[in-house]
Amino acid sequence: MKFKLLRAYVAQAYVSLIGIVLMPLYLHYLGAEAFGLVGFYVMLQAWMQILDMGLTPVLSREMSRFRAGTLSVAEAAVRLRTLEVVQGVLAVSALTLLCVLSSWVGRAWFSAGTLSEESLTHCVILSGFAVALRWLAGLYRATLIGLERQDSVNVLVVGFATLRFVGVLPLLKYVSVYPEYFFGFQALVSIIELATFAWTVHRIIPCGISIGADRKALGAMLPMVGSMSFLTAMWVTMTQVDKLILSGLLTLKEYGYFTFAVMAASGVLVLVPPLNQIVQPRLIILTERREEDALAELYRLISQLAVIAFLALGGGLAFFAEPILRIWSGSGEVAAAAAPILFWYGLANAVVGILVPPFMLQFARGDLRLHVLGNLILLATLVPALVFSAQRWGAGGAGQVFFVINLLFLVFWIPIVHRRFLPDLTWQWSLHDILPVALVIWAVIAMASKILPNSLQPFHTLLWIGGVVIVAAIMGIVAGYHSRLLVKRLFSKAMK
Repeated sequence: MKFKLLRAYVAQAYVSLIGIVLMPLYLHYLGAEAFGLVGFYVMLQAWMQILDMGLTPVLSREMSRFRAGTLSVAEAAVRLRTLEVVQGVLAVSALTLLCVLSSWVGRAWFSAGTLSEESLTHCVILSGFAVALRWLAGLYRATLIGLERQDSVNVLVVGFATLRFVGVLPLLKYVSVYPEYFFGFQALVSIIELATFAWTVHRIIPCGISIGADRKALGAMLPMVGSMSFLTAMWVTMTQVDKLILSGLLTLKEYGYFTFAVMAASGVLVLVPPLNQIVQPRLIILTERREEDALAELYRLISQLAVIAFLALGGGLAFFAEPILRIWSGSGEVAAAAAPILFWYGLANAVVGILVPPFMLQFARGDLRLHVLGNLILLATLVPALVFSAQRWGAGGAGQVFFVINLLFLVFWIPIVHRRFLPDLTWQWSLHDILPVALVIWAVIAMASKILPNSLQPFHTLLWIGGVVIVAAIMGIVAGYHSRLLVKRLFSKAMK
């Protein structure tokens, strides 16, 4: 089991990072304006998840029931076919709507300089086609995960990620740098990916022509769908509304630079899924056993580790934004345009990461009402503030708003959450567990960024930045009481 989890984490990290690592090459071949369309494509993938409505996690659960022997193969096949029909209809509907609106999007939504309206329209249609097919493939990924075929999923996901991100480079280098070729290739890979996943699943659960969708099967799955779909929609809206707003306010070239900076900042959030998968089950178990002291102890430890990891990484990206982008992209122009954006989004994503443990606590308690209410308040504040700041100060202004509002949420709303679920930590969590660690890390990184020698070669600059991040993390561990105790325990155990 441990090795299976390790392989899953490695595959997940690879898929998350390979696209980020190769972004400078896409920017180089496509140019900033066409690269803005790549940002639109990435954003579409995120918004498409709202249509999932929590159906794929529920299907994964149903397949686990089949694996456990609770469902027969016929019942599992009916549930699979039912969601194939439902999600197929949703995908076709979304793609049809996007095709109908594609001309308007290319003409009125995007602000292009060199790309023609016809080219923009073609790119929107191809992007929608690729996104819809990738989303449908997610149905079969969830099925395989529920059947405990994680290794098969890892191999397929890594293979198609490599084909999607690496395979397009020869096309751009030797055939054409027109964006239509890029998105056409993405659509082709999505067709192959969907067919491969569907074939793999139907070898295990055969769904013959005689098996059709069943309303009763759908009805049996619906009770679990409502809350999950709302949480998914909330998360997507919170993390993508700024991208949507800016895609219509900025020129495509500016949006390309914005996309480049935001993709770099998204590397901070790669740490979220492993944190959730490793810690969330333990928090739930401690809650169910009513082991309140152990729950509080683990929660405070995880919170401090989250501050150390997210703030060290996000702070490093923020305070060293210009040299990182200059080395990564090989362009002073790109670095100058994207560095102010990366500064704010690096810090904002660090705050978003710190907010993960409080959500996990609420999830473990089985009560997400405060989470929903708080995010509705946050969203109601964020959207108008983003529109106002983006219109006045562009992408940098949007980044500042995104950081400040999330920080205010952390400072003022999370104590309310703690007063409800861990009353003893109402202010102790913020003032004793989080603030000292955050200040130490921030001070180390901020001071080190001021004394970075300008004469260093790129490799030595990266070594300097990496060393600063490591030192900041170590200082954060020393500053945190619970993290310090953990290190002492691990060291004592290793010495025995």
